Parts: sequence; structure tokens; C-alpha cells
Amino acid sequence: MKIRQDALSKDIKAGKTGNLYFIYGKEPMLISGYADRLVEKTVGADADDFNLQRLGDLPDPDILTDYVEALPVFADLKAVLVKDFDPEKADAELSKRYLGIVSDVPETTVLIFYSPSLDIEEKGMKAKTKKFIETVDKHGIVCAVEQLKPPQIAKLCVDKAAKEGIVISPDDALFLAERTGGQMIPASDEMSKLMSYVGKGGKITRGEIEMLVPKQLSAGVFELADAINSGRRADAFRIIDELFLQQLEAISIMGALSGTFLDMYCAKLAKNDGISAQKAAPMFGCFGGKAWVFSNKIYPAAANLPVGYLRQTVAALSEADITLKSRPVDQQTVIEETVVKLFALRDRRNV
Repeated sequence: MKIRQDALSKDIKAGKTGNLYFIYGKEPMLISGYADRLVEKTVGADADDFNLQRLGDLPDPDILTDYVEALPVFADLKAVLVKDFDPEKADAELSKRYLGIVSDVPETTVLIFYSPSLDIEEKGMKAKTKKFIETVDKHGIVCAVEQLKPPQIAKLCVDKAAKEGIVISPDDALFLAERTGGQMIPASDEMSKLMSYVGKGGKITRGEIEMLVPKQLSAGVFELADAINSGRRADAFRIIDELFLQQLEAISIMGALSGTFLDMYCAKLAKNDGISAQKAAPMFGCFGGKAWVFSNKIYPAAANLPVGYLRQTVAALSEADITLKSRPVDQQTVIEETVVKLFALRDRRNV
């Protein structure tokens, strides 16, 4: 049975667990967290080695079979975890053995395959992986963990702080999530740093986030694009300085800036054709957190920008990207000169 991550979380909380799982997807922390919660619910956090076995990669099928079929010791259940199992690495014989194991898991065993480090694409899924998922789906539970959206990350940050008696407002937590690029791991790491800074019982403010949390490239580049589109020259060049102070590569900055303007161009075309932000996002390859950014940041930002202007910005950025990659240059100067050209394009559109 395939279920969503919110359903998996509710089932674990309610103690409704099965005997076979395959958990994979886009959020490594959540994937590992679900596996740990399943262990805690089925055998307890302090289970001994008899009732909790951990394996990784491609385990020996004989050893895996022994672990799965062995009865729990002085307990109702035992758990067997296999981390970062990749079906594509198995030859035909191994694949057959693994499929046989997951097709017949005893009621006294909870067998959990979880892959925090494995990137499985739903589109164009490889044959062995697809077969393994179909088999687990038939006999157990499959959960593909989707990338969290910034508001979901923000709520986790608020909850994380509350457990230590620390306060952060939902708006400031969302600001933190966006500043860290809408990515759960950086947001969680920065949240831990902020909590340590303010101490138990303290309050995390917007000012402390701005002071202590560096912008992820995507967040900084969106701010740069917004400054250009709004005609805020001083802000634009300040942001460029900040990006280079973080020792980010010019090619990465240019690539992200080009991608942002290209997304705006696509969003504008979609809007002109009467396509909503929510429908347009997956059309342009935006899913999960990226879809939220497209719908709530990119699409609104592009709404009042002329198509011709956006087309010209994409062309100018493409030329600059070629310059950076084709010959030795002062990289920051190239980016600054390109931003000057973008401001000129903006000024001409307003004449």
C-alpha cells in the first residue's frame, strides 16, 4: 500500500504499524526520522541486539533471511532495518532473493528499508527499483517522502524551539526557511545554532536570524533579482558583495540568477495564457518546496514584468554565463557589469 508521509506519521503516532516498509524520497532527515519512530513504536528505543538489527546497502540475503525469520526475544516484535538499499545494485539472482524475502515477512518482524541517501526519481524509475516498490506495495507499505515546502519547514522550526522553551514567531520561522533556501537540513542546522545562541527560554528574532544565518544561494539570488526588477541599485550591489563574501563561485551565482529570470519568464508566459501558478509549477519542473517558491515568489514577481524585458534579461545573462566559462576574467566584475546591463534594460522598459 502506498501512503503519503502525513498518513505515515499519523499511523506511527497512533501505533498502527505494519510488518514491511520501504521509505524513500527527497527529505533525508524525515526518512531517517520515520525509520527511528517505527523502531521506537515497535521495539522501543532501547531494544537489545536480539530484537533490533541494522544492515546497510546490499545485505547478504542469507543473513537478512535469518534476521527476519528469527523470533523476538522476550518481546512481541523485532525490527530489522536496511539503510540505503539500492535495488539497482543487485544482480538478477540477488533481486529474486530480496523479492522473496519481502514477500513473506513474519508477523513478529517489522522489516524497514529506508533510503535517506538514495535519490529515486518517480519519473523514469529504473526497472529493478520499480519491481521492488511494486512488491513492497503488495505486501507492505511504501512511502515516497516529498520535499517540504517552506511553511512546513517553518512549523517544524517553531515546534523544535518550543520543545526547549524557546520562542520564534511563525513569520520569522518562515523567513529562516526561505533564507536557507527552503531546505530542511540547513534550516534545522541553523535553527539549532540560533537556539544555542539565545539559550533555553529565550526568543529568536528577525534581527538574530539576519545576523547569524547566511543566505543560501537561491534566497540571495532571488533578492538580487527583486532588487534589479525594482530598480534598487544599492541593494543589488550590496547583495552581490554578500554572495561573494560567502565565497560562492561566480558561475554558481550566474547560473542561479539566470535560472531565476528564466523561471520568471516561464511564469509570465503561463500567466499570459491564463494558467494558474499551481498548474504552471509542475509544467516547468517545479515540485515540492520549489513549487511553493514558484507559486508564491516567482509567479507574483513576474506578474507585472513585460515579456520582452524578461526575454532580454535571459539573453543578457546567457551571454554573461558564456563569458565566465570561456576565458579568464574578473568574475565579480563580470557579474556587476551584467547587473548594470539588467538595470539598463529595466530603465528602457519604463521609458
